[in-house]
Amino acid sequence: MAKLANVLAAIDALGFDPARASAIARRLSEEGVIPSGGPARAPELDEDDTIRLIVAIAVTSKLRLADTESAEYLQLVPSGTILPEGAPVGIPRNAAEAVDLVVDLARRGDPDARKSSLTFVRSWPEVSIEQPSRVGRYRNPGANAGHWERDGHRTATTIPVAAVANILDELFGKAR
Repeated sequence: MAKLANVLAAIDALGFDPARASAIARRLSEEGVIPSGGPARAPELDEDDTIRLIVAIAVTSKLRLADTESAEYLQLVPSGTILPEGAPVGIPRNAAEAVDLVVDLARRGDPDARKSSLTFVRSWPEVSIEQPSRVGRYRNPGANAGHWERDGHRTATTIPVAAVANILDELFGKAR
């Protein structure tokens, strides 16, 4: 577990506005998405909470939507397709599982995972995991992952997986 202040200080390395990151953390805490702490006790976050906070900071367009937007992005499905019952267990069912998997692989030293990046598209709900050999896109069920959802500009935030892995290693120690 890591104190929220330490998590926010570590996330500064990603280049997000610290005041905005703190405001989003407060909103997530108020909504019960991440721990809120207690009287005279700072909130303590685990690895999943830290990733949730990073995703919320990357995708949130309006502070009041931080909790709902981050939840929506983490539930996006591979290529807009809901996997059927009986699909292989090793395939991530949603963006949350996929992000956790690639970050965990990077923390364990997988060279492809460390060269990968996470792209969070804010123009429409999409998470892309760009690895050296392939790209995995996570979209709303039924969406065509090969096409832009809307005309116009595509606004996105890209974060190196190695940077997220390094933050988690700094806060929680090396993965085993």
